[in-house]
Amino acid sequence: MSRPTKPPKQLAARMDAELARNVERLAPTRLSPSDIVKRSVALFVAVYQVAVENGVAQPDEIPTLTAFRYQLPPLPQPPRTGELRLPLSKENSK
Repeated sequence: MSRPTKPPKQLAARMDAELARNVERLAPTRLSPSDIVKRSVALFVAVYQVAVENGVAQPDEIPTLTAFRYQLPPLPQPPRTGELRLPLSKENSK
């Protein structure tokens, strides 16, 4: 029985013009280029696995993603302390 091989600690990818542009487009996220590549591979794996597991693609096929659904982090909420002074309605001011 063969032993599983350990993945390499580093992976090198040639930084061509297209990859450089794509990494630059993600600069506002403040992720490192390494984290950008890791998250990109994880997203590709998720798309691939869902397509294969649902019979949309065969294991040797690369599916094309045709739709997106986003979930954004929740917006910060205002503090819930303090006193609220609501304006009186016309009915309540009589």
